[in-house]
Amino acid sequence: MKIGFDARILSSPKCGISTYLYNLVKNLLQLRKDLEIFLFSDKEFRSEHKKILNFPQVKKIIFASSKKEKKKWAQKFLPKKLKEYKIDIYHAVWNNAVPFFRNCPCVLTIHDLAPWILGDHFKNKWKEIKYKLQHFFCAHWADVVITDSYNSKKDIVKLCRLKEDKVKVVYLGLDEDFEKEELDKDLEKQILKIYNLEKRCYLIDPAGIDHPRRNPRLVVEGFYRLLKRKNYDFYLLFTGNFYKENKVYKYLVKRIKDLGIEKRIIITGWVPTKHLKVLLSNALISIIPSLYEGFGLPILESFFCEVPVITTNRGSIPEIADDAAILIDPYDYESLSKEIEKLIEDNGLREELIKKGKKRLVNFDWRKTAFQILGIYDNLLKDVKRSKL
Repeated sequence: MKIGFDARILSSPKCGISTYLYNLVKNLLQLRKDLEIFLFSDKEFRSEHKKILNFPQVKKIIFASSKKEKKKWAQKFLPKKLKEYKIDIYHAVWNNAVPFFRNCPCVLTIHDLAPWILGDHFKNKWKEIKYKLQHFFCAHWADVVITDSYNSKKDIVKLCRLKEDKVKVVYLGLDEDFEKEELDKDLEKQILKIYNLEKRCYLIDPAGIDHPRRNPRLVVEGFYRLLKRKNYDFYLLFTGNFYKENKVYKYLVKRIKDLGIEKRIIITGWVPTKHLKVLLSNALISIIPSLYEGFGLPILESFFCEVPVITTNRGSIPEIADDAAILIDPYDYESLSKEIEKLIEDNGLREELIKKGKKRLVNFDWRKTAFQILGIYDNLLKDVKRSKL
């Protein structure tokens, strides 16, 4: 079977979608040795993603690289490549590259519809309309839509007006690179020292501060109220992407200064996987304050690192976290401060959440993910064969 992927995301810094693509490809190849994988892109891959090319069954195909051509990449140039390389199944792993004219079945992954739900992603009304139309038509043009949670399926069926049986839920797993990173005590000390956290007690928000839906203000306000009520010698750590010109980052820095707690706050930006594991494993609590998530990989990472989790009751988060985390309203600052205090003071509750988190991880495995998606591919090809009889 020849499978083609929209791999343009591999020309950008590491993110959830590139992690999805790498882990899916790796596990598909482990399940079926006869697969051939074609990664279609309009640009060279970044160095951190090139390990995907180490598999002999994987081929990189770059085309339509000019600015003018990129606008027609999916509808004009991609169909020709699908035909040229005799692709059996094409899989678009993000939301705007489903060609209307093509010679093979198409699977589309829509991770979530956060921009539709929250409505704060767009610079103007035209961009919002264009984005929604792309989602809507691509969802209808695809033969099957895959999504990461039942909550996201509900949103997609409703907003894109699809039949329920067209949308398949396939849970993600924990990034294998994250799972396999080995740590030792000396290395942990060195990494903690880099961030000035050696022998310090701290809380961590690993969700990033690059967008309003990450909702970092909840953590800052809850932390401030905690310090006002209790004389804890704690620090608050933010990891994940941010841009200094970003409005969320600018507001956050200003608010921290206004509250007078800048000496207690550490903002790292993006950190390597090994560093993130150390920072999570040594934190008192992981706080994931998102207003909406289609899945929520930081929840799984926190469970794996055996740190108790406080997160919100929005989007797919309750579905993924289940009873292994404390769920709160994303605007209730006082509630967050009280839940933090409760977790700090109650060791029994901490241990209970850690055990439940480890148990919850069993439900999320990339091999299961790849097995289910491979089944979707096989069923599509069977449908094609039947239609030709």
